[in-house]
Amino acid sequence: MNEENTGRCLCGKVTWAFSGEPFALYNCHCRMCQKIHGAAFGTYSFIHDNQFRWTSSTDTVTHYVSSNRLTRSSCSVCGSVVPFRGSGHAKSARASNDGSTDNTDNNYWCAPAGCHDTMRKPDCNIFVSDNAPWHKISGNQPQHDAYPPESGNPGVKGLPTVTRPDQFVRGSCLCGDVEFRVTEPFKLARNCHCSRCRYGRSTAHACNGFVSYDGVEFISGENKLREFKVPDAQFFTQVFCTTCSSLMPRKDAGRGISVIPMGSLDDDPGIQTSDHIFTNHMAGWHEITDGLVQHPEGPPSV
Repeated sequence: MNEENTGRCLCGKVTWAFSGEPFALYNCHCRMCQKIHGAAFGTYSFIHDNQFRWTSSTDTVTHYVSSNRLTRSSCSVCGSVVPFRGSGHAKSARASNDGSTDNTDNNYWCAPAGCHDTMRKPDCNIFVSDNAPWHKISGNQPQHDAYPPESGNPGVKGLPTVTRPDQFVRGSCLCGDVEFRVTEPFKLARNCHCSRCRYGRSTAHACNGFVSYDGVEFISGENKLREFKVPDAQFFTQVFCTTCSSLMPRKDAGRGISVIPMGSLDDDPGIQTSDHIFTNHMAGWHEITDGLVQHPEGPPSV
């Protein structure tokens, strides 16, 4: 029997496992994935139906229809993206030893790689035409403006592209219930690879921007926000929309800051992520190739 690869959400109420290798594994840079993960991209493993099983109750799993092809799932307690069923056709983007690809599969699962410590490295980057202006795609993996042609997946109508703001940088969740604006310049933005960020964002790493406590104003939907604080954490709290589970800004009165998931932004913030922190805790399937400064643990003291 093949050894199973196990995954979980941030709070641990939702757990799952799959056997064998995913038949495809993509870094997706589409605006919908940016929104739902609050990060530069989501990474998804595609798994045949007979490889996958839940290992916990699914009572806390909630669903959001993000397009005519995808119904995304997440944990209603902590907001982590969890596996959801694929829709339509999918085919491997990796060639086998004889040069062929897997047969078309209508029954498969999409599991967020960020909730797994180990996995093979992603096959390629997809929807790179939607890449955020504050993120640089690097490395030697193939890049596609939509799904890889050999995958058999049709394109998906995405969200509007990021624009330059007239005054304030705006942001919102995927469903649009929550809207906010950033009323001051960003102090900095960085990538965090700690396990809490990886499991909370369900992707390779968090991409967070920082302003003062009063630097974020919610325009609508503040009553739709939910918080989950990791019980043994001093500060770590995840804030998300109760409708679509998109990660949203957290106002931290104790430290006098607001932490903004960069993927939630609708406008170009005029800043790029500057470094990587907690790289000692990086997912085994991820590789840093952008040349930014790396800190094995937390950021250096100021």
